[in-house]
Amino acid sequence: MLLLPAYLEKKMDLPVAIFGSGISGLAVAKLLKKLNWEYNFYDRDGKDFNEKDAEKSSIVITSPGFTLDHNWIKIAEDKKLFIYGEMDFASIFCENPIVAITGTNGKTTLVTLLNHLWNKLGRSSLCAGNIGTPLSKLVSEGLDPSIAIFLEVSSFQAQKTNLLRPNSIIWTNFSPDHLDHHPNLSEYFLAKANLLKQLDSEGNFICGSSVSKFAKENKILLKQKPRVIKADHFQNFELEKNHYLGTFPQQENIALAFAFAQKSGINREVFSSIIQTYKAEPSRFSFVDKVNEVSFWNDSKATNLAASLAACRNFKKKIIWIGGGREKGECLKEFSRELRKYVSHAFLIGESAGKLSCVLESRSISYTFCKSLPEAVNNAFQFAKRGSHIVFSPGFASFDMFKDYLERGNIFNQIVFDLKKRLTPYTQIYLL
Repeated sequence: MLLLPAYLEKKMDLPVAIFGSGISGLAVAKLLKKLNWEYNFYDRDGKDFNEKDAEKSSIVITSPGFTLDHNWIKIAEDKKLFIYGEMDFASIFCENPIVAITGTNGKTTLVTLLNHLWNKLGRSSLCAGNIGTPLSKLVSEGLDPSIAIFLEVSSFQAQKTNLLRPNSIIWTNFSPDHLDHHPNLSEYFLAKANLLKQLDSEGNFICGSSVSKFAKENKILLKQKPRVIKADHFQNFELEKNHYLGTFPQQENIALAFAFAQKSGINREVFSSIIQTYKAEPSRFSFVDKVNEVSFWNDSKATNLAASLAACRNFKKKIIWIGGGREKGECLKEFSRELRKYVSHAFLIGESAGKLSCVLESRSISYTFCKSLPEAVNNAFQFAKRGSHIVFSPGFASFDMFKDYLERGNIFNQIVFDLKKRLTPYTQIYLL
């Protein structure tokens, strides 16, 4: 049975204002129904929220996409309303051990890898949070308190947490991202660091070296002293050729996962055996297929520049790169300087193509504008020579041309499969 704290139970005479009617908003609504607490949706594409609405509301629960300086948040603050993030509100009713996982890149892989490890060992666990299953949904459906929850936490979610009390925190890495949402890089860092506020003094805090490095360089004192794991702590676990976890950006994830597993009593042999059976989530850096000795790689999940560069580092010779999309405020000049080391020719798509072409030109990186992803794939294939690698690692958000990165990745795969089908010779067998 779900029980509200007394200070919230007193407010049930007025409905909750839910900001956003997407996945997290709908999950909150489901949880509020269980509590018999009325609610109203307010959405940027639907019903607006004003001072009169604030006066008729008990509390506000926001979806991750609402920034702290959003006008509706300010209205709610002026009316002295309690404001919760979806994840934070759900945590009120959650007694489960929680491992909160944040970072610029690698969060989803680490969440699903640890969940895979736990389940293979017969330890009950679930994935939740930014991975696509809101914590509110799990809570409303009923949770055995012994089940461990691996909780993916974005910077948007982390900056709104005040109640969530994780038992452990793993902060994978840190690099520029979401600067269209956060005022600057330090604020983006502090948004993630807010997670540490509720970590118990005996809680386990593990982070990648880029996290501690940024904190030291910018004189930011972390609430908890972390155990710092470097990418070169990665041990050779003899993964199969082209195994997802063997790629450059995932070596740090293996090191972090192994460090956490050891802390949880799992030895190297057991860990090594189980990770062999791990399969990547869709559209993470992975081999798609070969067409006439040209290899295609899908990394649609690369929605920031650091992730795109990480994908490029997997190849010994220069690649053909397909990239572009919606900008998120990152530094393109610095990106182009690094990209020059890895790319022979770029095929550009999306809203960022214009700005991107200017910085690529300044670095003498040849490029081709393309109106669509199919055009980019086909042009890249025509440009490629036998043995070439065509890498789709956009480096930008997908929302200018696609519903999300998953749709973008699925479409890329289908284009490649269609290309192979069109060009692969086939024979017909006639039965006489």
